[in-house]
Amino acid sequence: MMTDPIDSQAETPEDEAPKPKKSGVLVQKHKPAPVSDIREKICATCGKPFQLAADQKYYDCPACYRKNHPVQKPQRKTGTQILIQIQCTACGATDVLDYMPPDPKQALCRSCFAEQKKLEPKPKPRPKPHVPFKRSR
Repeated sequence: MMTDPIDSQAETPEDEAPKPKKSGVLVQKHKPAPVSDIREKICATCGKPFQLAADQKYYDCPACYRKNHPVQKPQRKTGTQILIQIQCTACGATDVLDYMPPDPKQALCRSCFAEQKKLEPKPKPRPKPHVPFKRSR
């Protein structure tokens, strides 16, 4: 028995999708541009060009960065801590401080220091400069 050519096309398996017609557009994939190890940027502060490694993210050149971002002292990572025992000059109590006071003979305990801090007058805020209003005509 002979099958009709129209019927054979109708009985295509479901997993085979019909092939789309080729258009006149040719798509080419390019390789990504190679990442260079050194790149050049313009300093945000002084405007001079400077070079960076690919993994660095700075906006200032090294000279401006040193000026604007001073070196911070490293945090103490050891478990030991130096404690200084003082005698309060106001009440005579013995207290322990975790820093070296400028003058140990004039040091105050924590409670006397807090009382003295409350009694000190707070500095007055500076007044804002007066800017005259100009009318536009």
